[in-house]
Amino acid sequence: MSTTITASSTKIRSDIVTKLKEEFPMTDAGTINSFLGISAKFNDKGLFLSQGRYAEEIIERANMKECNPCATPVDLKQKLSDKEGSPVKDPTQYRSLAGALQYLTFTRQICLFMHDPREPHLAALRRIVQYLQGIKQHGLQLLKHQKMNMTAYSDADWGGCPDTRRSTFGFCIYLGDNLVSRSAKRQPTVSRSSAEAEYKGVANAVAETYWIRNLLLEMDCPLQKATLVYCDNISAVYLSSNPVQHQRTKHIEIDIHFVREKVKMGQIRVHRYSMLTYLQKDYHQLSSTPFGPV
Repeated sequence: MSTTITASSTKIRSDIVTKLKEEFPMTDAGTINSFLGISAKFNDKGLFLSQGRYAEEIIERANMKECNPCATPVDLKQKLSDKEGSPVKDPTQYRSLAGALQYLTFTRQICLFMHDPREPHLAALRRIVQYLQGIKQHGLQLLKHQKMNMTAYSDADWGGCPDTRRSTFGFCIYLGDNLVSRSAKRQPTVSRSSAEAEYKGVANAVAETYWIRNLLLEMDCPLQKATLVYCDNISAVYLSSNPVQHQRTKHIEIDIHFVREKVKMGQIRVHRYSMLTYLQKDYHQLSSTPFGPV
């Protein structure tokens, strides 16, 4: 079993390795170059992570080595349904590829239909593989010497599921300019307004940032500034600080109080942003691909 050890200085890391060797039989393999299928390469900017080899294995497993690349992984206008289309001929292969893709890129859409995959679902999966064909050499650049400021972006697709009308929320969290966490999930209950769907997304983003803050505190690297949480719904922004309760918001009262408490403590500030503003953010240090849990 391999384990990755990191520390703020080479001396501290060496001391930890020495102590571990006294208790356990182990060897020091030196600087990390690969871990859990992720290639790690140090450069002048910091650490570059990629899963190019893993992407090539998936493309080959799907028998699509000669396929044309696709610019985007999903069709944003398409809404997949449980019973749309005819069943696929080989559901086992579909489940195998969908399962493998979970460790590489976002697969929320196709994983919802593992129990009964249909032809439109397979077409969506193949589009993801085509997307990988074009960006398999991309990766995630983690920059060193970053400011300890945390920023989160939250968004939700209100009533996007055509079968259940549940909403999907997603968020991404940056520490400095480094992407450290991301998530995209279908909400467990039906939201009765776009403000409710957006606010649930904000609450989940706040919960994740709060966990990261506590982790950094335990590592003796506390954040000195409030975390900025951006959301594109002005009602959700007002609810994060407005103490007035309204009849239409009582069903999300717990989420309201959770976020408002963090705002009152000065640990969180919620602001409005437009998607255009987010897309124009300077990501010169990052590649365009959403690779893997790292």
